[in-house]
Amino acid sequence: MKLFAVLLALTLYALTLVQGLNLPDPNVKCTMECDTQEYKKICAADDKGTTKTYLNVCVMKTENCLQNANFQKISDKECP
Repeated sequence: MKLFAVLLALTLYALTLVQGLNLPDPNVKCTMECDTQEYKKICAADDKGTTKTYLNVCVMKTENCLQNANFQKISDKECP
């Protein structure tokens, strides 16, 4: 009986540790892992010719994923 109680306690402890690891959720397709302090503004355009200024390339790629868009960098400065 004591062995069962010890094993149960160890199992609960292990589950608590695993939940605290903050493992990535496999159901989440897009993650924003960008340095938002990196100010390297770019101009990007999609296949329709729409232009948009982004804070940096990483932010553009993340928004492309989230919005199911296809913006590509066209210059290293803000769009006119």
